[in-house]
Amino acid sequence: METSNTVHSRSAATTQHEDAVTFDQMYARHWKPLYRTAFRILKDEQAAEDIIQDTFIRLWEKWDTIAHTNIKGWLFTTSYHLVLKNLKQLQASESIERASFPEPRAGEADEPIRTRQLQLQVDTCVNNLPDQCRRVYTMSKREEFSIKHIARELGISPKTVEYHVSTALRRIRQSIGRVTLLFFLFL
Repeated sequence: METSNTVHSRSAATTQHEDAVTFDQMYARHWKPLYRTAFRILKDEQAAEDIIQDTFIRLWEKWDTIAHTNIKGWLFTTSYHLVLKNLKQLQASESIERASFPEPRAGEADEPIRTRQLQLQVDTCVNNLPDQCRRVYTMSKREEFSIKHIARELGISPKTVEYHVSTALRRIRQSIGRVTLLFFLFL
């Protein structure tokens, strides 16, 4: 009977030892597969690294509450959601950059005026952005600096740069939508 209890105690001790996986062990075990998956989808090394870093930051913040869950599954699910979020942000910023406007119809003499009004509306919207957001947007879209360069230049993270660019583009899109609506009302 003692043999049975000894085996049971070892089994319980082994389970407790297996459960006591450290954060560092989780990082070492899962960083590379998570990175490869994110990179395969995004095809951008920096973005993939940022997403995996954010994933592990979230794990660190929730370590006590998720210690008894499937951590590998949680890591892959969290990083996948962050990849999707990144893709949506990229898609939103690219849609503004690639926005196509209809070709002017023959006889539309006021088209240059409308274009100028639209440009003025965009300029007004950009000028009304908060200082940091305006600075980041200007560096990104008008001076065409990379996200990494802007982050280094301003001493902020690349994620903060992406946030400011997305915010600026969203506000411009909303502003242009109102102006476009007014144009159609007066046609």
